[in-house]
Amino acid sequence: MSGFRQNIFHQYGLQVAKYIFPYLTLPYLTRVLEPDAYAVRAYILAAMTFMQVFLDYGFNSYGTKVVAESINDEGLIHRVTSSIALLRIMLAVVGAIALLPVTSSIPIMGANPCYVAIAYLGVCFKAMLPDFIFQGKEDMGIITKRFVVSQAVATFLIFATVRAPSDLLWVPVIEALASFIALAWSWANALTVQGIRLVRPVTKELAYLFRQASIFFLSGASTTVFTALTTLMIGVFIVDQVEIAYWSVAMTAVNAIQSLYTPITNSLYPHMVKCKDFALVKKLLIVGMPVVFVGSVLFALLSNEVMWVLGGEQYLAGSYVISLVSPVLLFSFPAMLLGFPVLAAIGHVRELTTSSAISAFFHIAGLFVLVFTGQFSIAGVAVLRVCTEMLLLIIRGGFAIRCRYLLRRRVRNECGNMPYCDQNEK
Repeated sequence: MSGFRQNIFHQYGLQVAKYIFPYLTLPYLTRVLEPDAYAVRAYILAAMTFMQVFLDYGFNSYGTKVVAESINDEGLIHRVTSSIALLRIMLAVVGAIALLPVTSSIPIMGANPCYVAIAYLGVCFKAMLPDFIFQGKEDMGIITKRFVVSQAVATFLIFATVRAPSDLLWVPVIEALASFIALAWSWANALTVQGIRLVRPVTKELAYLFRQASIFFLSGASTTVFTALTTLMIGVFIVDQVEIAYWSVAMTAVNAIQSLYTPITNSLYPHMVKCKDFALVKKLLIVGMPVVFVGSVLFALLSNEVMWVLGGEQYLAGSYVISLVSPVLLFSFPAMLLGFPVLAAIGHVRELTTSSAISAFFHIAGLFVLVFTGQFSIAGVAVLRVCTEMLLLIIRGGFAIRCRYLLRRRVRNECGNMPYCDQNEK
């Protein structure tokens, strides 16, 4: 438990920093850039979400699992790290080629090609981060430190250089610089402090690692794709850029609350890989759900205040979006907890992928139903988003109950009366 608690501490320190820095700059940027220019930033960020998932390709989740399971096998860790680095570079080239026709075909991106190119460079820097090493070794302090320093630099530069909508292009430049600082710091730590050696990858190992990471990719991509696709379709079928900005600010608020869950899930994942500690999962659900319920209600009741803080007076008309999507917070906490930290950690990645794929298909189908029935609106999309999150929780909950039963039966048959069977399989 000491490693889990230490990771929780570092992860929440990171999360505090993630609140402080973006919420110093977000209200500033929404006001200085004004809705039209800010909509460009919001839309391209949504597009870059696709690229971020593609470039990671599940390597971070799979790499964390390998490092956690092979903590004493340094040779394997060196080979996996080297293979992941090379594969990410290859995917970055493929992603750049794929981004060209996408940029030219979407008006808001085609009108801002320099923004797209610089934002993609920043995404590439983020994708190259070797975070799976630190997560697998349950040594996440470096992640917190590098974020604080890089974002402090970015925040200072944003306030110093971005003064009007005409300064829009400085935003991706500064964000890319922050990502590069984090990248350089992380690899310096991995090579000198963690003792990682980069070796020449073997083709067979590259192919095997790519296949294994593909399962994790499909799960993560399913969830991220329908989220980003929602914003992209809003950009296509809703011509009012102010409405796009409303949705973006509302989802920024939702993501900010959901990010409170990630320190728990990120720390629980390597712990569950090693310990299969279902008793801890149960405790987290019992303690967390009442807090999440109260928070979701308050989030809806204070929608005007939240929208005013994030966007100012001109965004208050969009506060209804926050109220509509507030149930997402209630369903997403247990859904996230039962995802990678439980299903993937105990070896049931296919079930995790299935749950994500079904919910993504449901959401995407729902978007097209709204389009074809002429009901595509911010309100309709918000309700669909809530229904999708509820479906995801139901499916993952069913899989988790089934997989836990199968695991307990296997442990009893194979392990007899080993101590961890009594402690962790309750």
